[in-house]
Amino acid sequence: MHIQKISWVIAVVLAGCGPSQPPPTSPPAGVPATGAPERKAVTQGDCEAQGGSVVGDIGDGATHRPDYVCPSGRPPLGTIAAPAGGPMPIEGAVCCP
Repeated sequence: MHIQKISWVIAVVLAGCGPSQPPPTSPPAGVPATGAPERKAVTQGDCEAQGGSVVGDIGDGATHRPDYVCPSGRPPLGTIAAPAGGPMPIEGAVCCP
């Protein structure tokens, strides 16, 4: 009889410890939303030739979001990519007008 009471108490405690809210369904930070247009890839040289400047990501993935705007308030011209055979660029950098 004593074991039944202990089992019942454990079952009630475990049932009460479940999550109170469902997990969020939004995509994690840094992951582009489905259907978001992809930015074209440009090298640092191409960016500067278009009058742009390279802006790096501060580490929160903000530059990967489709709604990211440059310090000028305009969207990026493209994502910085490595030139053919060249060194890898700073991860998450974009070309801002």
